[in-house]
Amino acid sequence: MRAITLNPALIGIGLMLSVAAATPVAEASPRFTIANKTNKSLSVEIYNGDDSVCMQSSKTKQLASGETDTYGCNGHGKGRCKIEIFKGGNRICGALKNTCNTAIKVPDDSVLYIFKTENGFDCEFG
Repeated sequence: MRAITLNPALIGIGLMLSVAAATPVAEASPRFTIANKTNKSLSVEIYNGDDSVCMQSSKTKQLASGETDTYGCNGHGKGRCKIEIFKGGNRICGALKNTCNTAIKVPDDSVLYIFKTENGFDCEFG
């Protein structure tokens, strides 16, 4: 029987290639901006991109009147976050609801403008 001799340098290269191929590609967390153009303070509930029920937000942020701020979430491959916006316990921006029956899908790098109107609030992506 013939003995097989392995070159340690080649084993190391093969191991490095195996580990590199198995390493997942990092995904950047989706980020979005909300511009509060009202004279009211708002509360923003932020859900992760893959949350299908929107029962427990991953974070809650306060947005003072006239303030603009940027937020993010774990997109989990979806490239978006989901949000709900409240003024004094009342959900606003209802016309934009498109997920979880109560939330809004917010794509990465988007800006949501919130304005006060005679009849309540107007929310639009810009």
